[in-house]
Amino acid sequence: MNTRTKQTDIDAKSRAIVHERDKHKCVYCGRTDKPIGLAHYISRAQGGLGIPENLISLCLECHGEYDGGKRSEMQGYLAEFLQSVYPDWDERRLVYRKEDSYAG
Repeated sequence: MNTRTKQTDIDAKSRAIVHERDKHKCVYCGRTDKPIGLAHYISRAQGGLGIPENLISLCLECHGEYDGGKRSEMQGYLAEFLQSVYPDWDERRLVYRKEDSYAG
């Protein structure tokens, strides 16, 4: 597994933190009656890190819409949500940069 893959994966600790933070519900529609998964605010394809500041709980329906073309439409609301939780939240810090990693 390369460094970028490791940095964009969601580990068990981050998964637990985000589900607890989001109260086990979809942060977009508020549903709790459907399975809740995690989505990257900045997608993995764009180098989005697998850290709580870049993760959001979405029901399968909202996650499908987010990945299926409504990302730009939904991102404003999701950015506001993440900013309310992390006052110093800055999406520029959510992307993997090779120069930020080190071989250790």
